Amino acid sequence: MTKTRLFLAILFLLFAASLLCASEIIKFQLFDGETAEGKLSLPADTTNIKELVIYVHGTGPNTYDNHRKFGSLEFNYFDLFANEFNNRGIAFFTYNKRGVTFGDDPPLFDKVDREKFRKAVPSVEVRDIATFISTLRKDKRLKNAKIVLLGWSEGTVLAAMAADDKRNKLSAIFLCGYVNDNMYDVIKWQSTGGSAMVGFGKMFDKDKNGVISRAEFEADDKTSVAYRAQLQGVKFDQLDVNKDNSITDVDFAVLQKAKYDAILDAYNRGDEDWIWKNYYRVSIPWLKEHFALEANKDRLPRLNLPIYIFHGEEDGNCPVQGVYDVKSRFDKAGKNNLHTSVFPGHNHDLNFGDWITKKQIPDGIAKIFQTAEELDK
Repeated sequence: MTKTRLFLAILFLLFAASLLCASEIIKFQLFDGETAEGKLSLPADTTNIKELVIYVHGTGPNTYDNHRKFGSLEFNYFDLFANEFNNRGIAFFTYNKRGVTFGDDPPLFDKVDREKFRKAVPSVEVRDIATFISTLRKDKRLKNAKIVLLGWSEGTVLAAMAADDKRNKLSAIFLCGYVNDNMYDVIKWQSTGGSAMVGFGKMFDKDKNGVISRAEFEADDKTSVAYRAQLQGVKFDQLDVNKDNSITDVDFAVLQKAKYDAILDAYNRGDEDWIWKNYYRVSIPWLKEHFALEANKDRLPRLNLPIYIFHGEEDGNCPVQGVYDVKSRFDKAGKNNLHTSVFPGHNHDLNFGDWITKKQIPDGIAKIFQTAEELDK
């Protein structure tokens, strides 16, 4: 290679590097003296950033990368969002929850200070989000940016609560894996057959009537045979508990009753260790506060800013019926600031796994990026 070509090649590499998106780690002082770290990912051109998307975490410990490893697949969950938003000229921010730092152990790579994490209840998390918003507003590069909260799962509750506080001056909220009901009702739905029927319905409920008949379950087509193989020999009669010749959520409620009763019993006796180890990594204070919270179905209709819901039709964590319910409430109130998108064949994560396994952005997630870009127009 001649010196001229080498020089040009170096110039090209330097130019390409200058176009790469940059990220910064920021330490925040929270209202009670605790600190938290966040990651701000910026587009290449920081002179005209018109929008900042702040991700609001779902349930449990989370970090600003959410580094994960499942089998041979290792990734940072938020890399996709940072890259796609930044490529559209949009800044992206996420954060460590209280008491959560990075750990060395797969699959979750987090380290949790349980005592500090016990303070991560909805009312406190919303105040932390307000701190992130007010601090980031002071960044000169973001002075003209609309601020959008992107909440997922429990984050849809927190984002709505933050939007309810007018001091946050949000331009819009994006709600993915939308939680319509109070968390007590959500947990009950998940634990008494509703969630199970979503999964089994996807496999066997061919006419989508909410009931799996014996003929549907025992069909000889290749798909049904493959699904039955996944069940490792479980027969129709084992699932048809009430012997009415059909499988419904009523049957799964019976099958799940012992576990659901154990969850409620642990909650009632305040056994946080049992909850943490056998149900989910949450605290008793978190459960208590959520059980007393106003549900989104009642909170959202009070809000006047643009609200966008992105939900999978096959969401096994939060029923899709909640999307239809809240849309009906807006329609009855004559309000037009709610926009809903339901995606067939999508799960609670809007099929995020497709990005990890196939490097394909699923329709539901692509719609989030498209909607964010359209807010600038």
